Amino acid sequence: MNVTVFSFAMSALFSTLFILGIHLIRDRAFFLYSFGVHTILGLYALCLFRTVVLLELPFTVPVGLRNVYSDAFEAVWSAHIPIGDSSVRLLFAICGVWAVASATLVTQFLWTKCRTARKADWYSVNRDAYIERVLEQVKDESWRRPKVSVCICPTLDVPMGIGLFRHRIILPEQEYAREELYYILKHEYTHFCNRDLTVKFLVNLFCCIFWWNPAVYLLKKDISQILEIKCDLRATESFSKKEKLEYLLTIVRVLKGPGSSGNTPTMLATGLGRRDDDDDMRERFRVITAVPRPVSRLCKGAFWALAVTIVVLSYSFVLQPAFDPPVEDIYTNNSVEEFSTDGEYILERKDGSYSLVLSNGEIFDNINSKVLEIFLNEGITIREE
Repeated sequence: MNVTVFSFAMSALFSTLFILGIHLIRDRAFFLYSFGVHTILGLYALCLFRTVVLLELPFTVPVGLRNVYSDAFEAVWSAHIPIGDSSVRLLFAICGVWAVASATLVTQFLWTKCRTARKADWYSVNRDAYIERVLEQVKDESWRRPKVSVCICPTLDVPMGIGLFRHRIILPEQEYAREELYYILKHEYTHFCNRDLTVKFLVNLFCCIFWWNPAVYLLKKDISQILEIKCDLRATESFSKKEKLEYLLTIVRVLKGPGSSGNTPTMLATGLGRRDDDDDMRERFRVITAVPRPVSRLCKGAFWALAVTIVVLSYSFVLQPAFDPPVEDIYTNNSVEEFSTDGEYILERKDGSYSLVLSNGEIFDNINSKVLEIFLNEGITIREE
């Protein structure tokens, strides 16, 4: 097992195709309603696995391509960029740009995350017993009980949750009815129970590293929407139809309400949604109000078997350029001649030894077993003495 530039190219190719394929089936209402959000998240996990695991496995078969593919590879591989009195390969320069840009984006992302966390320390911690009672009700109804505090931020537009380790629900400085407050805290607390911020953190790092691939931004958007749908379904699983309607109306009222004049950096956060994305909101509402149409376990098992098989098959071959060796590399000097098997045969002696008889009558005695095997593989026949 090894990692080559070709295995990396195959990983980038297949992971991009997988992301596009998952996006297409995720967009189908039937698939989302029948197979559920956990299936889609599992498919994305397989996709990320295919991206990260770049190995050429023992059963991987190299497939040589000529013409455009080999010419393009040769052009990139042989290209050099002059730097002063020396030069560097173009391929190495591209890798260097990728590494520098990725390190810069990762550093910027982590710095923004830390700065946002520090700024959250400036927000006033909730001292309202009314909000605390509602939060305790939400905790009592939850299947997990992560430690979460509520903060008030006067410059915030919509409620949101931040903090990978120190969980905070941040509320705008405004009045909410008890029912609205309950649904808001229920939504944000469910995000923490689902560990959605951890998933978002890993996806953001993935996008920072593979910034050059446009498909990763589609993956980031899709996963963010799937996490919101998953949170909605979990938060409303015990609700009546009336409670689900009130939950949805609360989200609409908060998102369509007046925004504040301030701005809070929220590079890594969960929230009720985005004000400017009506299509995503409509999809979430359809999923919450739709009647589930689950498929059988056999169908789900067959689907997962197919998905895993496709991923495994993507490791079965690797595309490589194919070149014919130049003639000057074969005929290095005048003393080397091309070997032809026309008219030659192996003579099996009565004493059990073997001799090679050339077409011109020349004989080479005492051919050992290894050389004999090579000649036989070349199609030379054996004759008895």
